[in-house]
Amino acid sequence: MLANGKQAKAIWNAAREGHWAMGAFNIMDMITAEAVISAAEELDVPVCLQMADGYNPEAPEGMNRMTEAQQHNFDTFVINRAKDATVPVVLHLDHCPTYEGCIRALRRGMPSVMLDASQQPFDDNAALVKKVVEAAHPCGCIVEGEIGHVGGHPNSHGVIYTEVEDAVRYEEATGCDLTAISIGTVHGYYATEPVLNYDRIAEIRAVAKNPLVMHGSSGLREDQFKDAIKAGISKVNFATYIQIAGGAAQLELAKKLIEEDRRPMMMMFNNAGLNAARDYLKMHMTIFGTQKVTF
Repeated sequence: MLANGKQAKAIWNAAREGHWAMGAFNIMDMITAEAVISAAEELDVPVCLQMADGYNPEAPEGMNRMTEAQQHNFDTFVINRAKDATVPVVLHLDHCPTYEGCIRALRRGMPSVMLDASQQPFDDNAALVKKVVEAAHPCGCIVEGEIGHVGGHPNSHGVIYTEVEDAVRYEEATGCDLTAISIGTVHGYYATEPVLNYDRIAEIRAVAKNPLVMHGSSGLREDQFKDAIKAGISKVNFATYIQIAGGAAQLELAKKLIEEDRRPMMMMFNNAGLNAARDYLKMHMTIFGTQKVTF
């Protein structure tokens, strides 16, 4: 089922109270979307699919930019697949840097959006997120904001650990529904071992009202996930290592086909990537302790 904003918020509130987390996985195409949803269906747990502001007329042209028609076609597939799913599926706009991008997502029917102004001063960040909240809440949509900065994006200036008092002020100033905090993770591939501040998570969890979000999560060890969730994380954002798992399976298949002098076919690589990604996702959904939710 395709969850609406009210249901999405209910899932994350249940995760917060039950001390488990729901995975929020970034999808780049139909294969990754199917891998995420089918993994959740096999485990009978809710899941969040995160999408970018693909059709952004102001973005530079490149591999990640969609035409308006491509965005529509991708949305149509994802929405219909989510509606047919046997578990609740939350669609979420991830790391959108502009108000206009969030509005585009609301018009596309997205029940959950993130305005990421975490690299801006506190007051500017809060004002932008509040503006999105004022547009989203009347539509029944929920909003995620980020206070503190998770590094790893282009032009990133590194990790800034979220202060406890800032997290509380941020919730009050913005009215957002989910609060992303910075506790030592970074986006992308981990070249060095991250040092997570579990005490900071617990301190914020003790005084903040919103479910807490951990970005830059993929690539962490099992114990790091479990300790972060035990301390208070309810939403775990995950992207890079899904692609690595699927890509590694496709590379292994290519080597095998070359050795056996067999003709490669696109469907073979799609299935290899999908199956490997699904298995990897199921393992992590289990680590997160995600619980069944029904409506």
